[in-house]
Amino acid sequence: MAGNRDDRPSRRDAPLSGLEVWLTGTPAEIDAAARALAAAGRVAWQGTRRPLTGTDAGRSRLYLRLTVAPTRRGIRPASPASDSGGTVLPFPDHRQRAD
Repeated sequence: MAGNRDDRPSRRDAPLSGLEVWLTGTPAEIDAAARALAAAGRVAWQGTRRPLTGTDAGRSRLYLRLTVAPTRRGIRPASPASDSGGTVLPFPDHRQRAD
């Protein structure tokens, strides 16, 4: 892969630790995922967004390393108001089949 690779960590840096994530998607998807991950912890390193080519044109790749505190949180119930336009798929209830 051609290009300037000066955005990666140096061997002189402290050892890598934390959660490492590669995000691949549209710019809007990557922005939303990066915001959600940053809300879960602290971004320790963010690479340079790289546009993809070929059949993935219009999509990008981004590397994030996060420091996330290992705490337990209660599970939040899903709320239709927080759905943000997602679609809930109906799953068939096999208990109601006529035999």
